[in-house]
Amino acid sequence: MSTIELLTPRKRAFACSPFAAVQVIPTGVRCEFGGYAGDATPVTNLLASTVDLLITHPNAVNASELNEMADNILYVEGKSLDDLLLGHIGLLPSTSNRVGTFIDPTGSKYLDYVIDTLNAARTVKGIACGAYTILEREPEVQIRWSEKGCAVGTVLHPEVILCGVASLLLQGAEAVGGVSVIHGVTREIFEKHLAGLIPNPSGGVEAIITHLISKIFRIPTAHAPLPYYQEIKPNGTSNPRASAEFISTPHYYCVLKGLAKAPRLLPVASLHTAPSHAITVNNVGAIVVPASCLGGIPALAGEYSGIPVIAVRENTTVLNVTNDKMHMRNVIEVDSYLEAAGVLLALRKGISLESLRRPIIGAGELGRQNQQISSNEGIPARTSQRYPD
Repeated sequence: MSTIELLTPRKRAFACSPFAAVQVIPTGVRCEFGGYAGDATPVTNLLASTVDLLITHPNAVNASELNEMADNILYVEGKSLDDLLLGHIGLLPSTSNRVGTFIDPTGSKYLDYVIDTLNAARTVKGIACGAYTILEREPEVQIRWSEKGCAVGTVLHPEVILCGVASLLLQGAEAVGGVSVIHGVTREIFEKHLAGLIPNPSGGVEAIITHLISKIFRIPTAHAPLPYYQEIKPNGTSNPRASAEFISTPHYYCVLKGLAKAPRLLPVASLHTAPSHAITVNNVGAIVVPASCLGGIPALAGEYSGIPVIAVRENTTVLNVTNDKMHMRNVIEVDSYLEAAGVLLALRKGISLESLRRPIIGAGELGRQNQQISSNEGIPARTSQRYPD
């Protein structure tokens, strides 16, 4: 079992190219961008256009039968993304992975849909995804809700998932996806989700499954829900952001496309001696997160390593962990993803953010200059450089 935990972080050793940014769309918190299947893809692709590489997790781009992420996006499961930012793994870009699939026997009546998805991906996209296994028993995946209204959950028999993954790896799989039936979703819950009143009910428990797989096996992984609401969902929706959830039964092709070229994961003994061909936290020049989600590992790791954290206000969530509470010195607050893209481009090109704002502070003596910056209304003190540019 991996021993990589938050208690043993490593600081970024130095900055190097290619310039990478991390885009985080937390699951189960009702993100305004990313709270539905794939609706954060346009802003994710916009950010990707400003950097050499954009590293993000499946929740940002998965959309049932659609996965329209840009070619320079690295598709990395959330736990592995955390471990990258904590300095313990590197990413090895891959052009092709053999993808294995585990299937929850609870959804056996949908087996033909899953097999058709696998065969279509093989025939049309050329993905090596011909192997699957049906789990020995039902994992009993159940939704739950936190006190703050976040979607979480429980997996009563995680060992059967781990056994299924192990069997796929023994047969040569290099990445593993899965489909499970998510229990506990009622018509009322689903309608509230469609109306934007609550988070996607399955997001939190799906993350629990993939985090476990990432922790134990250190492989690319992602998950999709079998149609747990098939008998209760309407034929369509008036909410455009939810439309991708209505065009598929197994919701799984997006996972196959993402995993087919997901980077391999490489344990890193030291950030000073990491292989030059591996993408590590040394490559990460910025982290983009919703402004109300600064309490997670990505933002904390960014603060620890001195990596700019771009906090996007318009991506509201059910949380309220803002920089007014966290007091991080490296946070750059922006109103929109359009503004975040400009900040990313400036960071990549080495253009001082202060030179792009008015009024601009003149050069000054150390100590006196810091006092001048802090008192200037045009430039927040927490985002200011220590030295004049």
